Amino acid sequence: MIDKTLSYLDYLKLRDIILQFSATPFSKDALGNLRPLDDIEEIARRHDRIEAVLDVIKWDGRVPFSDVPDITGVLARTAIRDSVLEPSEFLSLTNFLRACEDVGGFLSKVFKKSAFTDELVAGIDRLTALARRIARSVNSEGYLEDSASYELSRIRADLFMNRERIRKQLERIMGREAMRPIIQDDYISLRNNRYVIPLKPNFNEAVQGIVHDYSHSLKTSFVEPVECVELNNSINILINEEKEEEKKVLRELTDFTRGFREALERNVRCLAELDFFHAMALFCHEFRCVRPEVTLSGSLEVKKAVNPFIAMSRKSEAVPIDIVMKESEKVMIISGPNAGGKTAALKTIGLLSLMAKTGLFIPATERPVVPLFSNVFALIGDEQDISLELSSFTAHMYAIKDLYLNAGGDELVLIDEIGGNTEPQEASALAMGVIDAFVEKGCRVVVTTHLNLIKAYGYMKDYAMNVATSFDTTNMRPLYQLIYGTAGYSNAINVARKIDVPQVIIEKSYTYLNEQEFMLNDLITSLEEEKAKTARERGELAKIKEEARERLKVIRERKDDYLRKWEDKARERLLEVEVEVEEIKKEVAKKERASITKSKDKIRSLKERLRGPAKEVGEDIRIGDYVLVKTLGSKGYVVDIDKEGSVFEVAVGNVRTKLKRMFIEKAIEGPKRVSRDRSEINVEKTEQRDLRIIGMRVEEALKTVDTFLDRAVVEGTSQVRIVHGVGTGRLMQAVRDHLAETSYVRAFHADERNAGVTIVEFA
Repeated sequence: MIDKTLSYLDYLKLRDIILQFSATPFSKDALGNLRPLDDIEEIARRHDRIEAVLDVIKWDGRVPFSDVPDITGVLARTAIRDSVLEPSEFLSLTNFLRACEDVGGFLSKVFKKSAFTDELVAGIDRLTALARRIARSVNSEGYLEDSASYELSRIRADLFMNRERIRKQLERIMGREAMRPIIQDDYISLRNNRYVIPLKPNFNEAVQGIVHDYSHSLKTSFVEPVECVELNNSINILINEEKEEEKKVLRELTDFTRGFREALERNVRCLAELDFFHAMALFCHEFRCVRPEVTLSGSLEVKKAVNPFIAMSRKSEAVPIDIVMKESEKVMIISGPNAGGKTAALKTIGLLSLMAKTGLFIPATERPVVPLFSNVFALIGDEQDISLELSSFTAHMYAIKDLYLNAGGDELVLIDEIGGNTEPQEASALAMGVIDAFVEKGCRVVVTTHLNLIKAYGYMKDYAMNVATSFDTTNMRPLYQLIYGTAGYSNAINVARKIDVPQVIIEKSYTYLNEQEFMLNDLITSLEEEKAKTARERGELAKIKEEARERLKVIRERKDDYLRKWEDKARERLLEVEVEVEEIKKEVAKKERASITKSKDKIRSLKERLRGPAKEVGEDIRIGDYVLVKTLGSKGYVVDIDKEGSVFEVAVGNVRTKLKRMFIEKAIEGPKRVSRDRSEINVEKTEQRDLRIIGMRVEEALKTVDTFLDRAVVEGTSQVRIVHGVGTGRLMQAVRDHLAETSYVRAFHADERNAGVTIVEFA
């Protein structure tokens, strides 16, 4: 596994957090070197042991590790022949054996036993004999007790008696009348292991003795009186004997301890293993983790997953996400606005996969299912390397190349902002090529992107899926949730408007955003709205089903006579509910078809309203006849008729237009001609069939719409499109209300592919 992946996905930080839960020095190396496993049986074994320790914690509390000393150095010294342990080392052994006693006793009494706890209880040796022997020889302060041996006890008793004798002897000497003028201080001191008294330099006149030391000022001499020399010699002899006896006691105690070295090492291993799983279990308990099912292949399904680091920073505000990637789905494309949670979702997928692969429980609900990927590769953040003079894009491609060359198949590949930092078209093509190459190798790929072509890739490929990070368009804030089956859009301009970027910048930005971008964003919005509507309807359907079940349950609980009386009625009602449920299912499955049908009905109604009461056709109209154009209220003459005789080309002034038979009637006389002062319709011919009014105020937009529609009618255009966008819906509703009141508009309806476009048909 590439080491950077562990850093990108915060796996190394995760190890540090788990390490904080350890209570002994023995498990720190194992926890510090924690890495994902490749053996599914070893992963299951680790899961079993974590689960066993979690049961202990839930029912009996934490294992009582209390100040367990590190005795690995002591055990290493016992392995050296002729080595002798120090009293402080025996004190560490005493504390270690006390910890073994506490842990072993605790585990033997736990409420919910397991094979692992039984194994630990059997493996921890109390070593009572060793504990008693050390306790008899070394006290709690690391000092050898008199009871360590008979000879040591005798020597120390003699030392005590001789020290008392010399103290009293020196006190008598200092108490003499002749000594008062030469005594510098009234205390007994110890110099060179000899008991002495402090005298002034001219002491020779009053006492004979040996000078062992002087003060720094040379005003005090530390003198051993001659009559104390023999007693001091006896004390020094006893001191040497005490040291030799202490060495002997320590040597014998070390030899005795050496016989328990294997048992002590076994205890160390048991405590280390217990603390290893205890630390991981405490982590899992703290972050509400559940045991995942690790499979050799298959789907990735994790419900309400939470990244541990997001949980630490946001606490109760952390929003869980559902991670679902079926076995047939090889590519997940996550898109959405900036700061919408795309990278957080990517890192959560990678980190939880690593945790399951390590044998840890993961923060989620129910029973997560995680495939055992052979490796997890991640590329997150800016790979720019200034020292190598690499651009961000070049460094990004170097990193992807490295991932590809290391991939052998069956890996999980995570790439953040794939194809970024270069021209969008080429970046999209290159990114799709990268995805294809990893899929052909057998990898699962999860990417985040803002590029629309990559989002389209998610719709085109059967093995790919789009996932959007949800965004509250009303309050302009991310919701940190994943919506499957749809692509998200950046929403950058709306975000800029939300933070009060000057309107002139917003307006100019819209002028550079091409129509395809508008259409895509509006399409995505429509899809999200339809998805939400479908979810609500499914919820209502589930509620109806639940109500039906509850009613049936109540009926069954009634007495037999009540059931017989109302059996027929209940059966009829149940059938009605089932019919309603089936109808709702059909409506949910055929919403688009229903929407089209509704639009056709509305068009038919408008046609009937415009057509009015049926009139007799009257006389036939021929070329050259004068006619009245009903929609314009103007007269003209027929210049051409189609083969079927249903469409007439009429000249009105200097303008020609094609009209159906129902919109003209034969006139008795032609249009009045007025010399010089005649009225003509002069319209500049235009090929434009679309009107774009996005960003206009309602009043300005409606005036523009009227001008555009008048020109289209005069030109004989049968259908036009008005692009108003969705936005808040205010402009869209105003346009459609205005169209409903326009007499020569036969029908209008929303574009099925883009809710932000209204199609207008003329009479």
